[in-house]
Amino acid sequence: MVKLVLSLADVLRFSFTISPLGETVRLARALANSAEFAHGAHAAWLRERRAALERLAEQRDLRPLIAVLSARDYFPDFLMPTPEGDAGVIEDELEHVEATPADQVEQEIGKSLDLAAGVDAPVERKLRSPEAGVMLADLLRSLWDVVIAPSWPQLRDLLERDVLYRSRLLGRGGLASLFTDLEPLLTLREHVLFVDLPCDCTTVLGGQGLRFMPSAFIWPRAGATTEPKPATLVYPARGVASLFWDERGTEATLGKLIGTTRAEILELVAEPTHTSALARRLARSPGNVADHLKVLACGSAADAERLNAACGSSRSWGAGCRGHPECELLLGPRRPRQSFRFGRKRIHCTPRKSRAWCAEQ
Repeated sequence: MVKLVLSLADVLRFSFTISPLGETVRLARALANSAEFAHGAHAAWLRERRAALERLAEQRDLRPLIAVLSARDYFPDFLMPTPEGDAGVIEDELEHVEATPADQVEQEIGKSLDLAAGVDAPVERKLRSPEAGVMLADLLRSLWDVVIAPSWPQLRDLLERDVLYRSRLLGRGGLASLFTDLEPLLTLREHVLFVDLPCDCTTVLGGQGLRFMPSAFIWPRAGATTEPKPATLVYPARGVASLFWDERGTEATLGKLIGTTRAEILELVAEPTHTSALARRLARSPGNVADHLKVLACGSAADAERLNAACGSSRSWGAGCRGHPECELLLGPRRPRQSFRFGRKRIHCTPRKSRAWCAEQ
């Protein structure tokens, strides 16, 4: 069990970050330990990309990467540097790996090889060479290009939704609420955060803060690094199963009632998100999604707070768009009145939308 001793200064410096390289390394570990990682999101993700992985294996010798990650409870720390900002850039992270001091690379790879079993002599020679760090970074880049890069927008959206969710928990219920659904992996007792890991150590954070990193591919585990400062805590992101849902898997009856797109939006805004993320998941423009969100809020078809958050707006859509012309789809024939003069009289009328207009929506 790892114990992280928190102070008020640490709590004031809590932050979140996302690492594309971290997700790549965790998938590479699943490749290197197929029996250990036979179930879960990492296994499902790799199964869906088996053909692409086989083509990559024909083009690149992945054995050094597999060997250095094959130990069950250890792998080189230099392969997963923590991003400095709220989200890492894959090339920046790989450059950080390539720039790792040679003595650190030699020491950490040596420890991995000591714990690994059955490493071929040619592979071991490559890993003990002075260019080992650059070679591993290049192999991770190739794995990223094939396994994660094509689907990174969806994966990034999932991780960002988790960050939004936990930020709201922190704001509403304080620090204690942040870890409630992560027990027993993470447990907060007074000012000590317990992380369920096989090693036993206690670290006083000393006011440097703590960085939280959601991951789609770490469940059913958690991870923690205390160097470099600030310490980083990796935990399982929520809603990982949504990565494998049918993109159009919407309940049919609701789709018939309000339209397929709006029914899909109602499903997706159950988790904190934003208009651009919805647009990517639905393959529509942000403007089109914002129009649908406005109509849904107008008809009270969804919680206004969730819709406002998705729209990225602080104003209430429900209060401001009762006259929106598309609202008839949810509210019935409530249309703006028009008027014109006929002699001395003013005639008022309410125009009707055509059936063709309704069908297009």
